[in-house]
Amino acid sequence: MHFQFLLKLGAAVALAGVLAACSGGANQAPADTPTVSAPTTAPALTPTPPSSQPKWITSGVTFDPGLAATYAASAEFRRSDATCQTVGCGVTSSGTQSTPFALHGVNWAHSAGLTGAGNTVAIVDGGFLTSHREFSGKNITTYGTLPTSDHGTFVASLATANKDGLGIHGVAPGADLHLTSYQPTGAGFSISNVTGGTLDAAAKRAVAQNNSWGFSVKAETFQNYLAGHPGATTADGLNALLGYGAGNWQSYLNALDTFQKTGVIVWALSNDDSYAQGDITATLPYFEPRLAEAWIAAADGYFEVNGSGDITRAVRLSAACGIAAKFCLAGDGITTGAWSTSNTAYASGYGTSFVAPQISGAVALLAEAFPDLTPAEWTKRLLASANNKWFASQGVPVAGTVDYGNGVTHAYSTEWGHGVLDLKAALSPIGTLSMLSGATVETATRYDAAQSAVSAPSSFGDALQVALAPQEMAVFDALNRAYSVPAGATVASAPATLLPRLDAVASLDEEGAGLHMRYTDDLAGVVGGFSGAGGRGSVLGMAGSGMLMASTAPVGSSADLTAYGFAAGHGTLADGSVAGAGVTFSFPVGAGNVRIGGLLADEQGGILGLHGNSAFNFGDASTIGAFNLGVEQAVAPSLSLFGRIEYGAAARRGGGGFVTDLANLSFFGFEVGAALRDVMQKEDRLTLSLSQPLRVETGTVELTTPVGRQTDGTILSRTTQSQLASSGRQLDLGFHYETHLDNRAALNVGMKYAANAGHVAGASGVGLSMGYRQNF
Repeated sequence: MHFQFLLKLGAAVALAGVLAACSGGANQAPADTPTVSAPTTAPALTPTPPSSQPKWITSGVTFDPGLAATYAASAEFRRSDATCQTVGCGVTSSGTQSTPFALHGVNWAHSAGLTGAGNTVAIVDGGFLTSHREFSGKNITTYGTLPTSDHGTFVASLATANKDGLGIHGVAPGADLHLTSYQPTGAGFSISNVTGGTLDAAAKRAVAQNNSWGFSVKAETFQNYLAGHPGATTADGLNALLGYGAGNWQSYLNALDTFQKTGVIVWALSNDDSYAQGDITATLPYFEPRLAEAWIAAADGYFEVNGSGDITRAVRLSAACGIAAKFCLAGDGITTGAWSTSNTAYASGYGTSFVAPQISGAVALLAEAFPDLTPAEWTKRLLASANNKWFASQGVPVAGTVDYGNGVTHAYSTEWGHGVLDLKAALSPIGTLSMLSGATVETATRYDAAQSAVSAPSSFGDALQVALAPQEMAVFDALNRAYSVPAGATVASAPATLLPRLDAVASLDEEGAGLHMRYTDDLAGVVGGFSGAGGRGSVLGMAGSGMLMASTAPVGSSADLTAYGFAAGHGTLADGSVAGAGVTFSFPVGAGNVRIGGLLADEQGGILGLHGNSAFNFGDASTIGAFNLGVEQAVAPSLSLFGRIEYGAAARRGGGGFVTDLANLSFFGFEVGAALRDVMQKEDRLTLSLSQPLRVETGTVELTTPVGRQTDGTILSRTTQSQLASSGRQLDLGFHYETHLDNRAALNVGMKYAANAGHVAGASGVGLSMGYRQNF
């Protein structure tokens, strides 16, 4: 049988006037093969170096909007463009035609410092002019004999042409090239040379192989043949329809499968827009599913955009994606590229031939940004991030969606595949960011990063942020790309308590000897302090409102012993609780009173109010022990001085996630002040105080957090141990006034100034409040 061999190139218009044919393979290419010319040399530009800042080491990919705009406006960037009128693609413009590199977000990738450096793009084509200035200084590896041809030179330049201010530049200007000819003798398709070149490129770890060529056989023809020959393999069918031997095709299919271990196969669809299902070669993964791992078929279109870059019109110029729709990307292939008539020659053209190398260059940029991903994962990112937002407005019917896992789905159409290449989106996080705990990205437990932030109570101040600030940890998007973030950014401290303490107590019995029960909004004020004192220095200040049962009995002739038990909910966490018991021994000393006490408490749901969430489980429960000492001394009939300190320790129980240990926690609080009675009326009380709210003084936290991943999906973790120490020590200067309205009611007003508020150095705040207390 005799079949045509087709370069994936649409019509091109001469820049000067000399016609040349661009063909290859077993037979002469059809009539839509382009006419081109030897163009004039492009003017020189001052080179604009890319940003050298953002890389995975620090924060993944960081775009620079200003630099992106500068690149998009540069002459070298815009020279890769061509107009539909210039190349004769047959579409009458009704708006602003897109610029290929801008439509595909190349300027955004370059603004992030990405050039494809360190990666190799393999290109299989008819031939190449390797001496063209666009490849000057580039590392070029060749396989077999390499003829010179216009088409391959053009294709290679769109993928990797130098960014030096001269002529055009490619999508991945820093990438190297691996070149193979499908017609090493200058005519006739050599399947053995293509097979050998594919394996050689795989051995040299090329990250993409570009194929802007193919056979002009409809995919449905291949479908029909295989349906009519149930025992035939893909290789048998290719031989039956194209020739060259089933064994040779089998070897070539195996080579393509081998290449996908290191890189992505990019294959241009036919430029015959009557092909509703694509052509035989670009759609191969449909027939040979093992090739679908890392394969992208490229479609070509004419696009118009508005001022925001949104697609407002789309006209397909190539074959439809058809049965390749699930692994198909579209793009703007109306471009200008290097030409082989001289080392400074350029030409313009259109076709899938010129969409494919832009996708291949995009793979090189992803490989540079995400070297820890596999070719299959690069492919998923490009497909799952493709711009298909214009489908609805352009009336493009959606054929289905592809589920990429972890909640990421993407719609595709049989005409346009997944939509238009969008490099900015492919380089950005896709789907929900998660924290992963486990051995591999596939088996790890995923914690929603937005729900995994640590909410540290004010007693910890900024100790956790300070401890974690020097460390980097990885969060993963839904397609398992690791992005580095500061570990300290996962911690949010509770705001400092700036309102003065105002008692609210409900009592079933009057205080005194015997058993009495109270419900109070501040256990610390009732148990640990003297009447009117702040009480925030006590560990029970974190407990919030709760029920207190106490019994006071005389000891000897001048001392009292109070035994109490309590149960409360956390003041900061609705799902935590504290319960415990304590004793206070009170006895007179001179004109005053001394209290010595201790308590033992059990906390559920955290440790000192630090709640353990899914990823950062600081403890399922904890045991707290504390000692307190208080003194109140009258120095005049209406003036007394008071002071109180509390010191204690806590030990966690349970825990999990990234927290492997939290130990040696101790805490301290104090309050000193003066109380004046009968200031404005009988039995009122004015209190001035200086206090330190409860503060964690010592502690060690050990975390085992992910810091990245390997290509095989293994999560890389690091264990770090840090001391807990807040940057500041909160000191509160307080004013509190209480006057009795009758024997059961009292009015309270208070004001407080906090220095180093929240135990954070340099922070401050002021609180003012008014309250009413009623005993029942």
